[in-house]
Amino acid sequence: MNKLFRSVILLGAISLFATACGAQGIQAERGEGAVPKATTYEAVLGKSLSDKDVADFIASNNCSSGGPFQVCKETGMALWIDSSQIVKTVYLYSGNTDGFRRYKGTLPFGLSFYDPMWRVENKLRDLNAGNNLHQAGLPDEGSSPDHMHYWAVYTQLGMTVIYNSPFADEDAYIYAILVDN
Repeated sequence: MNKLFRSVILLGAISLFATACGAQGIQAERGEGAVPKATTYEAVLGKSLSDKDVADFIASNNCSSGGPFQVCKETGMALWIDSSQIVKTVYLYSGNTDGFRRYKGTLPFGLSFYDPMWRVENKLRDLNAGNNLHQAGLPDEGSSPDHMHYWAVYTQLGMTVIYNSPFADEDAYIYAILVDN
């Protein structure tokens, strides 16, 4: 529950910082149709803020800093940096949310932003075909802490899937995915 509460606070803070920083951020000039360089969450997750790959990612994707977050709207990502300056959680957005574009990289476990909840659960069930079939594919926790989105927490996978529905609706689509280190 503590992890879920932390995730709710982080999502709220990102929305607040994204809105506040969006108008103030100074963007480097980019050619029309330019594509950000590195858009994979694996390139930054678990690494130090001072790591060359992380620093290059932040600089080349015009990320803006807001408290413990690096908000990278052009790539559809936000990075939560812990007190040790390590990227602990990466938020992957499906787009059209607080100015975030759709994350274009590969999602974890073969997921797609076009997958409804029932398909997400089937894909995750297939990962655990030999283990505990009764619970395979189902989240360890689920709730709607913001009363707008259903949060399915997969503790063993280090992932939270946030859906565009306030309750567990098998036809709800992915709003965002949080990947933890």
